[in-house]
Amino acid sequence: MSSGWGCQYLTKFQEEKEWCRLLKHKCDPGCNGCVLYGMGYFSQENTPSNKAFEKRQAKKRSDNPLEDR
Repeated sequence: MSSGWGCQYLTKFQEEKEWCRLLKHKCDPGCNGCVLYGMGYFSQENTPSNKAFEKRQAKKRSDNPLEDR
């Protein structure tokens, strides 16, 4: 059995096979406003999501926030 993830906003529109209903333009995974923005690292270096993901990873968050109490 295989598993995967499918975007609920991905559809066809006129001649475009990959259309984002949320942002109303051609699907560009990881762009600003995308549900994947900042959630992971993309192989395309120019994706704005990569910078947002690195910023999220840079924050030092404790696994146990009540540890110092």
